[in-house]
Amino acid sequence: MRGQPPKGIEALLLAPTPSVPAARGLVSKRLADHVHGFLLWMQYARARSENTVKAYGEDLRMFVAFCEKSRRPAADQIDHNVVEAFGAVLRAHLGQKETSVARRYSALRMFFLYLERHGIVTKNPAKLALTMKMPPKPPPNFMTREERELVLHVFAQRESRIGRRDYALLALMYLAGLRESEVVQLTVADVDLDGLSLYICHGKGAKDRRVPITPRLVRILRLWIDGWRARSLGADSPWLFLHMWSHDKFNGQPLHPKAIWNLVRNKVVPVLGRKVTPHSFRHSYATHIYEESADLNLTKSLLGHVSIATTAIHAHVTPRKQREKLADYLGERGGQRKPVRPSAGPGQGGDRDPARARPGPQST
Repeated sequence: MRGQPPKGIEALLLAPTPSVPAARGLVSKRLADHVHGFLLWMQYARARSENTVKAYGEDLRMFVAFCEKSRRPAADQIDHNVVEAFGAVLRAHLGQKETSVARRYSALRMFFLYLERHGIVTKNPAKLALTMKMPPKPPPNFMTREERELVLHVFAQRESRIGRRDYALLALMYLAGLRESEVVQLTVADVDLDGLSLYICHGKGAKDRRVPITPRLVRILRLWIDGWRARSLGADSPWLFLHMWSHDKFNGQPLHPKAIWNLVRNKVVPVLGRKVTPHSFRHSYATHIYEESADLNLTKSLLGHVSIATTAIHAHVTPRKQREKLADYLGERGGQRKPVRPSAGPGQGGDRDPARARPGPQST
């Protein structure tokens, strides 16, 4: 029909052709010239976290420096032998553990994938490089319930403004199992005290999740939010835990993860008398949950893990329910053996059929 706009393939053929960028000229082969573009690609195209991008950047700067010192600055000069030599230097001269070397190899695999996609190289030498066998992971460093209660009791006695903040912060890490990066990013709006939950926005891997909390933690957080924090300078700040800029005064800025490390090293370690880290709180939370529930899937969901293999490191303890069942099976529940009841089945115990009994050896 006349005047009707074209449709389908006709409309596509009549549509104006978008301008396509002209082919680039000679592309640099120097590794150093592509590091910045790779990090932007990781951050925006791959949606990796700021910490991951920062770590990958440090790994690549080390590798580029190694290649330039080896007089192989170009990407097409790199093969699997160069990558393996880089790993050997990290182990032998820098004393790095195999886990650290494996992390740097992972950065190199992604970097050469980026170069391969952009036509800088035709193969990924990091994929061809041999890797050393990973040593078994040691059990995570966790705290017992007695140690947990000792720390919380000591900090509950501190009546200063920073003391109350530290008490609420440590209780949150102990009783909700949050990472230190998640703690410092938590806002007051993320805390649902009536709904007994926390909303973790952009956690590890840029994932959001909701974490249930206990009534005990609700009471501690309510005292901090409605009490000490509400009467503090910077109370209109959205952050749950505020940075202190002078004695007993907050400035409204969020707490830095380094401040949590300093808190644990300078105040928690002296109480326990042994080395712990901020991640030990998360390990303790996971270990205690698994010990009571014997449910790895429950522990996985509470921690926000993607893979059950990550959660399996907390299976280093025997759950209480399994210990009780084992004691039942062995007849040792309560410290006493259960009497063995004779079976009432035919051919067993006291009602054995003498006609079916196997004759014993004849005496001569």
